[in-house]
Amino acid sequence: MKANNFFTLDVPDAVQDKLQPILNLRRDRSGSICYGSIQNGIVLLLKVANVVPFFNGYSCEYDRKWRGLSTNSDIRPTLLPVNTKLIPKVARHFEELESTNNAVIRALNAGEEIVNGAVFISDAQTAGRGQGTNHWFASPGANLTLSMAAYPDHLSVSRLFALNQLSGLAVADTVKKFLPEGLAAGVRLKWPNDVYVGQQKIAGILVQNGLRGSSVSWSVIGIGLNVNENSFPESLQQSATSLALLTGHNFNLQEVLAFLLERLAANYQLISPDLLRELNERYHQELYRLNVPARYQLTEGGENFFAVLRGVNEAGQLRLELAEGGERVFSLREVRFV
Repeated sequence: MKANNFFTLDVPDAVQDKLQPILNLRRDRSGSICYGSIQNGIVLLLKVANVVPFFNGYSCEYDRKWRGLSTNSDIRPTLLPVNTKLIPKVARHFEELESTNNAVIRALNAGEEIVNGAVFISDAQTAGRGQGTNHWFASPGANLTLSMAAYPDHLSVSRLFALNQLSGLAVADTVKKFLPEGLAAGVRLKWPNDVYVGQQKIAGILVQNGLRGSSVSWSVIGIGLNVNENSFPESLQQSATSLALLTGHNFNLQEVLAFLLERLAANYQLISPDLLRELNERYHQELYRLNVPARYQLTEGGENFFAVLRGVNEAGQLRLELAEGGERVFSLREVRFV
């Protein structure tokens, strides 16, 4: 049938009855639910996938060229399982680069075809980035510095912290793989984007996203993992470590890389809507300082205070139970660990 400025989703009557009061949608003459426009319809469906259990794991299959179709076009999208299959593969290898994240983002912005899971890796970075204005130190050829492109377009903007969670767990799994059991037991994920062994940092993660309105165009997951580093600057010698320093021997970088990419592929599946709870539970099992009283510092003003870390919410905000009572959430760059 002709949709006349609407397009129709053919879904079971029972599901339509659930959706009708939630979204206040219109029906066409055949009784099917109609959405006001192609663009809004897609956004609505993606939102429905997060709030209606029946739709968990589903999204709308569409093509950008639909936006140019006439108002009388007959358009019938279908419901398909969300594709969270990702095969990380080294696409470009550089001897030296200022930043692998910057390189991937430049390629994306230039319209180059960067496939899902494409990895840019560099033997050396001259301006490796951390969170905010932080820089990443790595001796040339001693460590893993890489960035992976992904297109998690089924994730809502409010759930993008799931990318930090899945990548943090992948790095933590990798660190554990190459450490003896006693040291592996001390591997933790420090909010928002670091991997620690005991009280020392062994890896950092930087996730950057390209947004179009309320949807995700692309994501870049940057990872710096200290593998064979043994010459940290004096300012980092107490706070940073590497696999080599912890074990007393060097590792084959390609072997470590292969395992890391394998874990990224496995964990990426956990950002399927029906597996996000499992991802969140696994993340909290590894969370540094969880349920431990400790000292923190406000970024603005520098005030120190004691609190108990109670977790991280879906939006990626740190939940701290304050000594005077009550819980407060903190966003990135609002609070520091002391």
